[in-house]
Amino acid sequence: MTTLDQRYGEGRQIRNAIMAGLLGYDESPGIKLAPDLRRIVDEALFGSVWQRPALGFKDRSICTISAMTALRHLTQLRQHISAGLHLGLTPDQIVEIFIQLTFYVGVPTVEDALTLASEVFEAEAIDFTPSVIYDTDRSVADLSDLGARSLLEHIGDATTYQTDDAESEEMQLDRLINEYHWGAIYTRPHLDAKSRAICALSAMTVLGHYDRQMRARIEGALRVGVKPSEIMELFIHLTLYGGYLTTRTSMLRIARSVFTEQGLQEPAGEREHRASTSST
Repeated sequence: MTTLDQRYGEGRQIRNAIMAGLLGYDESPGIKLAPDLRRIVDEALFGSVWQRPALGFKDRSICTISAMTALRHLTQLRQHISAGLHLGLTPDQIVEIFIQLTFYVGVPTVEDALTLASEVFEAEAIDFTPSVIYDTDRSVADLSDLGARSLLEHIGDATTYQTDDAESEEMQLDRLINEYHWGAIYTRPHLDAKSRAICALSAMTVLGHYDRQMRARIEGALRVGVKPSEIMELFIHLTLYGGYLTTRTSMLRIARSVFTEQGLQEPAGEREHRASTSST
């Protein structure tokens, strides 16, 4: 059986590998006030969660950056931008994560995150040339059609908040989201469909979205190839970043319900591994 000292040692190794010499819990003025918490974090977050095999380090980095952005935890976000680069995310991918989150967390939050990214790139002497991809020659109708196709690809035949009045405020907003969220953003390069699903699920989870939008986003993640075990692992990963009430109490129940409705069952080997990991 794994001892706490073994878990602590593994956690420190993983944290040091992820953070790559950045200001860590040993040096942070705040965490020095709570040395027991530093030990618990190294054991629980890095020694027990980050090393779980159901999500790779790059996906966990995308998940964490998305959560820190949504929660506006700017100090931690700065560290995880650097960590993401160290783990193999490209500068284009880092920037694209923030673009992807625009309609989930809002423009001011994304602009703050991009400012941090710019500072990190400069500090690490990264010569970054921004991509200019948006096609301004499209008509509004073209963008709307593109958004409709993108929505179908990523979510499916989703039921929207429609009314009988095509010119109602609800439908005007729906068209705006369709054109720019699904048409202009979701169709961009640099992040694949799976990574975009991870971004969205992470932000929605820590922000506490419990309604049918979360259910639809889980269904969409499955649609683009995210495995049930990866979705469950995403929630586990976010527990110590966004709190267990949003992950365990609500999100895992929604996910289990979606899996049951779709006749999906987690492979026995992965289920047994998670059970053994949680009990050690």
